[in-house]
Amino acid sequence: MNVSLYELFLVLVIGQCVFLVFAIQYIPKKHTGANRAIQYLLAIYSLFLFERAMGHQFERDFLRLYGNIINTFYLFIGPLVYTYIRRLLFYKNGNYQLAYYHYLPALLYLGYCFFHVYIYDSIQDLSRYFNTLLFFNDVVFFIVISAYLFKSNRLLNYYEKNEEQELSFNQTIIKYIKIMLVCLLVYMIFWLLGIVERFVVKLPIDIRMIWDISCLIFGIQIYIVGFYNLKHPEVFKIRFPLNKENESKKKNKLDEKEIIKIKNLIDTFLEEKKGYCRPELSLSILANEINTTTNKLSWVLNNTYKKTFYELVNEYRVECFLQRINENKHKEFTLISIAFEVGFNSKSTFYKAFKEITNFTPTEYIRKVEKS
Repeated sequence: MNVSLYELFLVLVIGQCVFLVFAIQYIPKKHTGANRAIQYLLAIYSLFLFERAMGHQFERDFLRLYGNIINTFYLFIGPLVYTYIRRLLFYKNGNYQLAYYHYLPALLYLGYCFFHVYIYDSIQDLSRYFNTLLFFNDVVFFIVISAYLFKSNRLLNYYEKNEEQELSFNQTIIKYIKIMLVCLLVYMIFWLLGIVERFVVKLPIDIRMIWDISCLIFGIQIYIVGFYNLKHPEVFKIRFPLNKENESKKKNKLDEKEIIKIKNLIDTFLEEKKGYCRPELSLSILANEINTTTNKLSWVLNNTYKKTFYELVNEYRVECFLQRINENKHKEFTLISIAFEVGFNSKSTFYKAFKEITNFTPTEYIRKVEKS
């Protein structure tokens, strides 16, 4: 049996996929709900890749008769992706479940698959029947998965919007989810190209090439999960909660005495105790430190300081960094080591905050200071 390099690649990806399905569940402090969802997704991906790699080994009539059953799992991808992201982003929704009707299309299609097996022998024009079936499958699957991709992206945007209100740092998890969604978006673009090539107009790229590229995208997603599993295992562990989703959005105005009290406590924590030097500092941590609620703290930040939590804390960090520069500490230590010393937890967060506050990069600022 001759095996092409492409088929060998698919087999290796399937092996990686199966390994991750079992490995993720053994990660310490695992986020069980989110990890279970990604395990289901990886299992579905491996099934599709197996079909692509080994499908030619089966009889054509067998695939025509039972191949649609595997296609049922396409309708689980969208709901599982959304569930995974929801569970991963929001700690208190670790066991979040979509309503059962989200899985109804998959169940209805599975019912049709059994009906298809029942009527198969009585179909007179198989060619016309399968062309109609393939068109229906491709269009419906494309619409369903695209809808959940859009829904997942909206959820991520909501999270990012609230992240600056509650965290003083950027998280690896955001980049990880964005890469996954981009991979899925590219996959859907090639899916659309496949529909156009097969049913509308012939394209320069062959339909088989489109299928091959689609499988490669699945493979890339799997290796991304593997990479983050090894390099950034915190993605798969229990994370900082964002309280926005579960707390009431109504923020009653505080009385003047309470505002002054909370503001003084914030200033004391940041200026005297240098609480901004804690890389993991979040809104909930600060609220616990000054013995208030996150709602009240958030109200004071937004209405008194006129800043997000992210902006306020990183202003203190940048100011402390500038003091170190004025003391010529950059001649003894690297810029990143100084940034970590004042509370930044990553190079990207540091450069982003520094540029937003000073309108210079750290290197540009140092050159400016040395010239003056």
